[in-house]
Amino acid sequence: MDVGEAVELFSVRVRTAFLRCMEIALRLPGLLLFELWWRSRDIHFNPDLFKQSFSSYLEMDQIIEFIQTRNLDQTGAQILSYAVVLMSLMFFLLPLYKLIQVYFHIFSLLLFSVAHYLSARYVQLEQNEDPNLKLDDFTKLERHGFHILAQLVLCVVQSCLLSLENDIARVTLAVFLIPIIARMCAVPIDRLIIAHNVACSLAIMAICIYVLNKTPALLISIRHSMRYLKALVIPRGIGAGAAILWHRLRIAEILISAWLTMFFTRVYVHLAGKGRGFDEIGAIFLASVAESTNTPLSLLALTLTVSCSCKQILTIAEYIVGGQQGHTHILANGGYTGALILALLCAQTGVLGMRTEQKAFLLGLVFLIVVSTLLQSLCEILELQLLEIAANRWTSRGQHMRSVFLSIIVIMTSLCTSAAVTRFLPIDLWCLIIVSNCLLTAVRTLSALIVYAIYVLERESMDTWGRADYVVFICKMITCGVEVLLALNVVCYGILTSLMGHWTLTSLAVLVFYLYFSVWRQLQAGIVSVQSRHAAYSSLSQLPYVSKETLQQRRDACAICLSGLVEDVRITPCKHSFHSACLRKWLCVKQVCPLCYFDLSKCKISGAPEELFLEESGSINTPEDAESSSTESSDAENSSEDDEYFPWFSVHQLNGSDMYY
Repeated sequence: MDVGEAVELFSVRVRTAFLRCMEIALRLPGLLLFELWWRSRDIHFNPDLFKQSFSSYLEMDQIIEFIQTRNLDQTGAQILSYAVVLMSLMFFLLPLYKLIQVYFHIFSLLLFSVAHYLSARYVQLEQNEDPNLKLDDFTKLERHGFHILAQLVLCVVQSCLLSLENDIARVTLAVFLIPIIARMCAVPIDRLIIAHNVACSLAIMAICIYVLNKTPALLISIRHSMRYLKALVIPRGIGAGAAILWHRLRIAEILISAWLTMFFTRVYVHLAGKGRGFDEIGAIFLASVAESTNTPLSLLALTLTVSCSCKQILTIAEYIVGGQQGHTHILANGGYTGALILALLCAQTGVLGMRTEQKAFLLGLVFLIVVSTLLQSLCEILELQLLEIAANRWTSRGQHMRSVFLSIIVIMTSLCTSAAVTRFLPIDLWCLIIVSNCLLTAVRTLSALIVYAIYVLERESMDTWGRADYVVFICKMITCGVEVLLALNVVCYGILTSLMGHWTLTSLAVLVFYLYFSVWRQLQAGIVSVQSRHAAYSSLSQLPYVSKETLQQRRDACAICLSGLVEDVRITPCKHSFHSACLRKWLCVKQVCPLCYFDLSKCKISGAPEELFLEESGSINTPEDAESSSTESSDAENSSEDDEYFPWFSVHQLNGSDMYY
């Protein structure tokens, strides 16, 4: 790829990202309008109007109160209420270019309001001036000319935004020039407000006529969008069609953006409007989260925000430790697990119907559970990464330091979270689950660090230490035992509280889940690991050693670690040689030969292994002898060699594999 192609690719990506962000920003008000409509359906407020600072106008309740306390007829209020729903759907269903035109029209309405303000301001200024107007001097035309110029600029901008081609339509944009023209025509000051009212009436009439003329085109666009949705859903089915719509309409990104907008608005209100300081940032955070989550829609948005945040944190952590982006399943599961826990707990506890204080407390508890799940996902990434960098000699020192530092952070965060839960929350089943998960994460991360240190020391040491795998096995067994003990604490506490009558279906489901996955499965894994290691030692003890003289003659290499066979070498019945430590590690996984997959668990030695090597020096052919001898003699020697090493093992049992390494 040359420089031109790279620049073009970068520009395409930037353009795509810009269009994506612009689409999310343009469709965002539709979701906010729908959230306001949902909140205002069954809510009634006191008639007290705004008596607070400017920041209070940003509160959702105040906005709804402003809408609900207007002097509108009930029928008209209902019509406008459901018109908000139609507007929200319009923001979602319209194509992007049509949506931009809608924003142009909204901006034109704002310019109409600016023109109305200038007209009202002009009338107010004229009422304070001399009632007798004489335009006999250029200086007397300055004020009137300024207002006329301002109105004309607004009309030109509106005409460009609306793409008006009709001359009459462009003239109607200048209706707020009527008070100025009337005053210049010597209309009395006390009658000037009538001209302003006439201009307002004509402006409203022009807007209504314009809307009636443009509505059919808008309906046609909505109809085309509905046909497009049908074409997506009907051939693929409801499930696949809904997934495609979810992706193409960017509903997840819009929901996350809407919730973050409401959250940061509430944070600003607490900091600027209510005068709270940064020393209360924890309480402000929980209160803002609770006040931003009042409907099922905002709860879904909060769930998606938590999921996205978890995945981003895991991605950043993987980038910091220098991973190869191979833990996609951990990233996905980490995000989805946090979101699922949040949604289930909020739905089960009825968080939407609570008061703000209760909601903030419960959401704080739920967030602690999500944090414990996030720490577990970080631990899984670190376990794999620490094993990888410990086995690689070419890993940079910075990558080692970052991985170890992040592991220490995970351990400290887990311990601090468990300490905070036990200090600030009453002990119940959920709190015990949080503490158990956090302690388990700390223990697993510490175990991964110890295993990492053992492998690094073994790799850097000059002399091979054959007991490293034994220490690693003991460390893993201790970790497994701690996991089982922590899970048993949760199960025992849950059973005790259930016997006392404090039980629910959710608590019983959690107990069954913990009893199966955290106790039974962990015990099974530990027992299988011990059995595999015992079987590996049993199989290895039946294999004879190869003498140093034989190793010096053969000059072979271990097929597992690729290093030379110098000492402590075992030979298998299929005539393959390996280091004892390497073969022991392999046999813990599979009871077969690493090269030919011959079953080593079934071989039986009839005599002492020392007797098999009494005459090995005379029966072993060196590579030079094998080259100079004929094919028949080499076959005979190999046959006698087989009888010396393994008298119970015949040549045709090798399935054609008669190579001796």
